[in-house]
Amino acid sequence: MGPAKRGHGEGEYKALESGKVQWRVRVKYPDGTSTRPSGTAKNITAARKAVEAAKAEAEAGQRPVRLGLTVSEMVTEYMGAKRARWADRTAWNNDALYRRHVLPHLGAKRAAGIQPKDLRAYFEALTAGGLGDSGQRQIHVLLSGAYKRAVGDGLLRDNPAAHARPVKAARQAARVKAFTPEELGRFITAALEDRWALPLAFLAFTGLRIGEALALTWEDFAHLPDGSGRVIVSKTRSEFEGKAYTGQPKTAAGVRRVELSPDAVALVEDMRRRVLLEAGAHGQGVGPYIFPSVDGRPMRQDTARAVMRRTCEAAGVPLLSPHALRHSVASYHLAAGRDAVTVAAHLGHAQTSTTLNIYGHALPDNLRAMTLGRAALEGPAKEERPAPAVPTPAAAPAPRRPRKGGPRRK
Repeated sequence: MGPAKRGHGEGEYKALESGKVQWRVRVKYPDGTSTRPSGTAKNITAARKAVEAAKAEAEAGQRPVRLGLTVSEMVTEYMGAKRARWADRTAWNNDALYRRHVLPHLGAKRAAGIQPKDLRAYFEALTAGGLGDSGQRQIHVLLSGAYKRAVGDGLLRDNPAAHARPVKAARQAARVKAFTPEELGRFITAALEDRWALPLAFLAFTGLRIGEALALTWEDFAHLPDGSGRVIVSKTRSEFEGKAYTGQPKTAAGVRRVELSPDAVALVEDMRRRVLLEAGAHGQGVGPYIFPSVDGRPMRQDTARAVMRRTCEAAGVPLLSPHALRHSVASYHLAAGRDAVTVAAHLGHAQTSTTLNIYGHALPDNLRAMTLGRAALEGPAKEERPAPAVPTPAAAPAPRRPRKGGPRRK
């Protein structure tokens, strides 16, 4: 049976060997453009209803979706469009998440066919596979961004990611791992004896992120006349799957001036002397970085992590990560009574709440001082005072003289 042309935009229908009916109709949109959506229905009645629905959608300005668009094509197009605006690490991370977790599970599926319940089941499968909350949250952001772009371009009508988010795994209360002040002091003492551990000692003095410290150059350092100093933090060095790059800090608040104690300045000057000796021994010039490898290039973070292990062992302290030094510095300053606004500015946090949320619960000893009793309210013991003398009765007041007549003053 060939197509039956009904004319006047009523659609064309063709019976298929399977018994289904193929339909097609020309529709016009409010902006004057037109197109010919088509589809397949189980019978002629359903086909005519599909034609009427297509016409109604066109009158409302709703264009047909790209039914053949796969999740792989949608996400790939989105990442390609965003690549120029993403930092290298963000792009590498999203690409790795896509290849490892999105493509194998969702890549071949039609994007228009994904329902919120399908995404919820997908995130449950990721949890069962061992992917943590952070990775799932990043995948959700990636999928949601790709769907939003497709909807905005008229390729799809709905964003199922808006109604399906990863469910956080049940966990114990977070506990910031940090050294006690005594452990931090022992760690610094051990680190100052090891050329490769000097960057770690610098982290312990300043609370910088490891990427911020490894990106510092000699132009960022200033030695002040009083023996102190400062560094300007304006960049960070990141590594991902063997790749490394230098970029901007995480937020605008990350660009900041960090004051250095005389001990921290002495460490930097010691590093300068060591770098000069190494450059002379290898017949090369001094590179721009304060904490370089022997060849002048910046030290890698995985090298610093390996050095962290042996330094902890030498100091006899618990084995923690280099980032724990930042936690230790923040906890120390808050415990010492420094206000959260100043600590947040020192750490490069955009919000003071971030500082308190991460480190505020790391001060259990301070809670012991949060007691209140009557003695504290009454103040110091009252001094013995003599009993007040009994006052002598005063003489009776003289009677008032009668007032003379006359007009009352106003």
